[in-house]
Amino acid sequence: MDNIKPQVEQLRIEAQVQRKNVSEVAKNLVEYCEANKAGDALIAFPADTSNPFQEKKACGML
Repeated sequence: MDNIKPQVEQLRIEAQVQRKNVSEVAKNLVEYCEANKAGDALIAFPADTSNPFQEKKACGML
């Protein structure tokens, strides 16, 4: 019986959590991403010239 008490306490805590609609949370997430996309390299790709790992282009005609 003692091993069930922590589970019951956790369920009571989770039952008190305020729920939100997915549509509201998704809208907030999209707004946040739009507001912060300029500084995120995964959304706004940096210029090719700033990539130190890009292979250097050489002229083939000499």
